[in-house]
Amino acid sequence: MGAEVLVLDGPAMLSQARGFVAEQLHRLALPDVITDAQIIVSELVTNVFLHTGGVARLAVVDHPDGARVEVRDSSTAPPVRTGPAGNAMTGRGLQLVESLAARWGVDALPDGKAVWAELRTGPAADEPSAGPLDEASLLAMWSDDELDLPARPQVQAIDLGTVPTRLLLDAKAHVDGLVREFTLIAGGSDSGMGDEVPEPVSRLIDVVVHGFAEPRKTLKRLAVQAAAGAHEEVGVVLDVPDDVPGTVAAGRAYLDALDQANAFCRAARLLTLESPPQHRVFHRWYVTEYIACLEALDDPTPRRPRRFAEHLLREIEVVATAHRLADQGARLQSLAVALSAALTPEAVARAVLDEGVTALGASGGVILLATDSETLGVPGAVGHTPDVMGRLRDEHPDAQLPAAEAMRTGEPVWLETVAERNARFPDLIGFEPATVAMCAVPVSLGDRRLGALRFSFAEARLFDDEERSFVTAMAAQTAQALHRAELYRQRQEISERLQATLLPARLPSIPGLDVAAAYHPLTHAMEVGGDFYDVWRCDETHWALAIGDVCGSGPEAAAVTGLVRHTLRALTATPLSISEILLRLNEALLEAAAADDDERFCTVTLGFVDLTEGGVTVELASGGHPDPMVVGPDGAEVVEVRGTLLGAVPDVVIDVQRVELAPGQTLVLVTDGATEARHGGAMLGVEGVAAAAASAPGDPHRMIAAIERAVRRQDGGRLRDDLALLALHRR
Repeated sequence: MGAEVLVLDGPAMLSQARGFVAEQLHRLALPDVITDAQIIVSELVTNVFLHTGGVARLAVVDHPDGARVEVRDSSTAPPVRTGPAGNAMTGRGLQLVESLAARWGVDALPDGKAVWAELRTGPAADEPSAGPLDEASLLAMWSDDELDLPARPQVQAIDLGTVPTRLLLDAKAHVDGLVREFTLIAGGSDSGMGDEVPEPVSRLIDVVVHGFAEPRKTLKRLAVQAAAGAHEEVGVVLDVPDDVPGTVAAGRAYLDALDQANAFCRAARLLTLESPPQHRVFHRWYVTEYIACLEALDDPTPRRPRRFAEHLLREIEVVATAHRLADQGARLQSLAVALSAALTPEAVARAVLDEGVTALGASGGVILLATDSETLGVPGAVGHTPDVMGRLRDEHPDAQLPAAEAMRTGEPVWLETVAERNARFPDLIGFEPATVAMCAVPVSLGDRRLGALRFSFAEARLFDDEERSFVTAMAAQTAQALHRAELYRQRQEISERLQATLLPARLPSIPGLDVAAAYHPLTHAMEVGGDFYDVWRCDETHWALAIGDVCGSGPEAAAVTGLVRHTLRALTATPLSISEILLRLNEALLEAAAADDDERFCTVTLGFVDLTEGGVTVELASGGHPDPMVVGPDGAEVVEVRGTLLGAVPDVVIDVQRVELAPGQTLVLVTDGATEARHGGAMLGVEGVAAAAASAPGDPHRMIAAIERAVRRQDGGRLRDDLALLALHRR
């Protein structure tokens, strides 16, 4: 019977082809081969859709013992049966055709080619197949002489040298997978079966699928031929095209498109994986070298292409440089993190020198700083002997030595050999016997030169631009860190002076009593603390004491503390009772908060000490403060004095208690920095403070020291809040 032909065009051609094959084989009474025929036709039509982009014609021809299917297209390029890599998304189609068909092959046509496959039924189907068609067989079929076509003109070729066959095969397989996925995306959009492709992505797909097509096809055939011949390397020889400018532009666009496509792959927006680094190196090499040779065709002296091995060595150098710069960048970042916590010049020196000596492979390093004395300061050094350290500490700002010169001139000093070192700085002879090379870089903040960063090396050193930039960057970070340390020191000094004004300069002497007190701000804070204590004389037989905790810290807390202390001292000079004094203090805090539109509250315990012939009586009133305790030889007793926080609400409750101090007893008052010290979820509490105080009876100073130790243990070795303590002991 004659052939039935169907013209296929557009993304729906695959479903049309499968239906047409089923219909024709039913007509030929060959239902047993429909499934195999549909699979074969699907592969052949897909190849036309992916690789030619043209119209396909499908024919089903009656054949003895079966049928023959043919897929014809307008491309004269024969199909390539590749051996795909394990992770390749393409390259298996013709292998599948080969496994299902009794025979298959390719016929050249005047206007293209026909790829055919024969399917048989009955006894003939069990006959041995003609065997797979290898690359040589396929190419042998393709003879211009058989079609009597005009001979192809001899063209100039560009020989780029050889590359590993496996690299070429794997790189092309990866690109084929990308082309396949992009083609399917575009086809799905055109047929309405997929989402509309944005215009930039559509242009990208067009370049990847259709751009730079002839060189890509040539490379693919070269790789398959080399693989078929079991050659480990393949020569990359590309023709000079008729349209050189167009091919050059297409090559550049193709490389850019591959980079953009890799971005999609890297972001997991495609099924295709990102190109491995070796594939990207290969693509960039052959495209850029091919373009360079095409652009140099008219030059009098032909350009010799850079061979792949040369390009690979250059890439290795680029990668090594990038790794070195990345390592230096990481070290500078690590240094920045370390310096952010360095609050003293010594801590800055330790951080800089630890990173710098390791990164540079130096034998020693030191920071020298300008001081008010005749010699430079040395906050830190690494790798230097005691003799060298002694010389460094005696270095004068006007000395003819590298660090001093770098400070004076503001210019770095690079000494790469012993001869250069000794010629330029004779005073260094015998200074560091094991040192060969040296560098000293000024540490400057604007026009102000703070000091110099100096490194020594035990071998000759060629300081390249990258290394010089790295040391200079370290010096800049050092200058910033030293400036921060200086500001921290100044602020800490101001805080300490301000804190001192909020505490009594010295404790008064009270007849028959010993008074001890302590105050500890947060060890990691620079702000003025909110805790305070005070003891003052009212008249010949009456004294007052107070301990409190103001909300917050810093200047605001200092202002409230000053207000509380001065208000209490002023009110104790009046006939007001102890509870009335705290009520007046509450009013003063509320008025101050209203005036400043800010919260100003605190907890306070106020005490009146009355010395009589019969003993010592202490009247206590509390405004929300932790309970005091009385400690004696027989243990400790907590005195419950309840009250309301002051400065928060107008109506407060003030509790008053009287305590008789017997000889040998001590009244102990603390802030919540002691009672709320915690380890895990457990707080020390008033009972824990009392137990610590009872461990050292009879001496108020030893008692306070015992409480401090207990608080630090509970806080894990360091204070987590301000801490104030006050002890009044009756002899």
